[in-house]
Amino acid sequence: MKKTGLFKIITWMLLVIMVLTWIFSASYLSVDADIAEMGFEYKIGFFDFFQLLFGSFSFAYFMQIAILILSVGALYGVLKKSGAYRSFVERIAEIFKGRELAVLIIVAFLIAVLTSVFDFGFSLFIFIPFIIAIILAMGYDKITACLATFGAMLVGTIGSTIGYGTTGQINSMLGVELNNAIIFKLVLFALSFVVLVFFLYKATRNKKINSEDADLFLGEKVKTKHHIFPIFIVLGVLCLFLILGCTNWEGTFGIEFFNNIHDKITEFAPKLPFIHITTNGFEYGMEETAIFSSILGKSIAALGTWSYGEMAVLAIIAAIILGLGYRLKLSGTFEAMYEGAKQLMVPALLVVLAYTVVYFCGNTMFFTTIETSILSLLSKFKIATIFTSTISIALGSLFNVDIIYFINYVLPAVMSTINNTAVVSLLSQGIYGVTMFVAPTSALLVLGLSYLGISYKEWLKKTWKFVLILLALVLVISLVALYI
Repeated sequence: MKKTGLFKIITWMLLVIMVLTWIFSASYLSVDADIAEMGFEYKIGFFDFFQLLFGSFSFAYFMQIAILILSVGALYGVLKKSGAYRSFVERIAEIFKGRELAVLIIVAFLIAVLTSVFDFGFSLFIFIPFIIAIILAMGYDKITACLATFGAMLVGTIGSTIGYGTTGQINSMLGVELNNAIIFKLVLFALSFVVLVFFLYKATRNKKINSEDADLFLGEKVKTKHHIFPIFIVLGVLCLFLILGCTNWEGTFGIEFFNNIHDKITEFAPKLPFIHITTNGFEYGMEETAIFSSILGKSIAALGTWSYGEMAVLAIIAAIILGLGYRLKLSGTFEAMYEGAKQLMVPALLVVLAYTVVYFCGNTMFFTTIETSILSLLSKFKIATIFTSTISIALGSLFNVDIIYFINYVLPAVMSTINNTAVVSLLSQGIYGVTMFVAPTSALLVLGLSYLGISYKEWLKKTWKFVLILLALVLVISLVALYI
């Protein structure tokens, strides 16, 4: 896999954080928005550095994301071994011949809309390798493929409309309705996507299909009698479960149907015969048994509350089904899964390393001191608060790469500076999304660049104009919202 330079950059970021904890004291905002000073008791020493590093790689939330990425690798490892996957990709590319740009824009639009409305996060990655394979097969380069997929996801974040993971969480912290400032957000989404279309339109396309070296899972071109129909069915079912399982139906749309069904199924307990051997001896008879809860497991969550763990399990099940469908031996299926997961080992580890930055910041709490210092500058001038808040949010996004951590550690100080909830909401999701386009700690960007083997410097060189335009859009729309 081509070196991206991300490991070195993120490691330096961690060392910078270590130094910052010796310069800036730890602090936090109390409930009444007063700063609580904590001094330097959390500054990072030599052994503290490694304790935090090891703690990051044992943190359940971070590891769930890593496991999902590896599970996706396992799925595509089986697809590669099937012999039908490359044929499927090339057949689709052939169907779209002559309409490549239209397809590229439609794909980017669908990804951006799904992120803006449903906010599936890393779960959407299940389909990204397939989409990237098609884009590469149509003759586009890796930068374009990354921009149309991972870039489109970030555009959806910038223009998040009712996505519960971004807009929902921000508006919940602000204490406003989900559709607060929805018109401004729709405009921001539309204009951001127009800019994305412009840069996709400028993308150059090769005349010949990329070789198998361009894609991790395309595989060699071989003659096969296997049909592509199983791939279509399995990916379709995964897409259905993604929408049903990972859409927050109750929080976003007020739909309680799936929660009610889940309760009825898991609580269904008919009388069934049982045989138990315990330390007290042998027991048998009839008893009420929550049969579905027992078979599926008590931890099974209702549709609409699924996250990375459930989708990782589905990806593994899909890989096994495809292996059986293409008549791979069970050992061959597991071998293909292992090889596929191994291909994504480096991206998975880099993503966790990016999240390590969050872990370091959360355990040292130095950023509040930096943020409040920035926000206090020119605080008497209404328009200036937009720009100081922009700097604060950008730096906060760099150090708190996950939106949940960003909301908890960065947003409160911004809320105490700007009393316009529409502006805070627009700035928060807009600047956060823009920062994630260029931050070396952006988990989505890290995954995209490491998957495609794009160097970080090359990405910045190709996208800096795009990012500046997005930044200008966010600031202009936020200023309009401030004075309307």
